[in-house]
Amino acid sequence: MPKILVGCLVVVVLLIGGGGIAGYFFVIKPAYDFVTDVEQFVSEYAELNEQIDRTTRFEPPGDGSVSGEQFQRFLVAQRDMREAMEGRMGELKDKFESMQEQIDSDDRDASLGEIVTAYRGLGDLLLEAKRAQVDSLNRYNFSLQEYLYVRNQTFRALGQEVAVAAYGDSAMQEQTWEVPDETVEMVQPHREELLEGYAFAWFGL
Repeated sequence: MPKILVGCLVVVVLLIGGGGIAGYFFVIKPAYDFVTDVEQFVSEYAELNEQIDRTTRFEPPGDGSVSGEQFQRFLVAQRDMREAMEGRMGELKDKFESMQEQIDSDDRDASLGEIVTAYRGLGDLLLEAKRAQVDSLNRYNFSLQEYLYVRNQTFRALGQEVAVAAYGDSAMQEQTWEVPDETVEMVQPHREELLEGYAFAWFGL
């Protein structure tokens, strides 16, 4: 189960406990629809991973380095992903910022309906981003493991967190390596461009 969704499912279970008839219409029914959407998301996400052509095992170098060739492939893969997703990241960011402002102004927590709406939109967006990622990985001859390693080291070289709200692929997401000075020096001149696609890394893509 993708870790970003676990907390919401716990909320759903707790809310259902006091349900009754009103609970069915206002909690159980939307919660059931939400969980069904989550299951569909997980299934589609896994199917997309199966479409990655290169499946040979990647062994990260012990020193945490990224070669110039790997970094160049990563750069163009990220460019293609951003181009494929043009307009959608800004759209989702605006939606969430607007919703959060409303919640803050009312001094209340998000209702289940707001959570359901938010995560449905997020799931659709991440599946679209995942398709763009798979296309880029295949185009530039990345396995998923190699891509995640290069991505992690690249953004760590910029001092950024990665896979904060990751969906799947957790083994490689959670491993950490030291970032050599040579990698930092290679990555820094591209900082501005790389941060344009930081949302991908934040969500584990």
